[in-house]
Amino acid sequence: MTRRKKSVTQLALDNLIFRPTRRSTNKPKPIPPASQVISFDYVHGLLQAKWDRMRRTR
Repeated sequence: MTRRKKSVTQLALDNLIFRPTRRSTNKPKPIPPASQVISFDYVHGLLQAKWDRMRRTR
């Protein structure tokens, strides 16, 4: 039982089917609504440092 060897052209075509195009990989992402945006809390770090200083002095 001999297995048939695929041609070089057929191998190239088979691999191209599942290759993402440049446009699909660089597709712009939609901007989420304001309710879904998670922002970084800068104040927490400052308050934590203040609480740590107060705890140390007591």
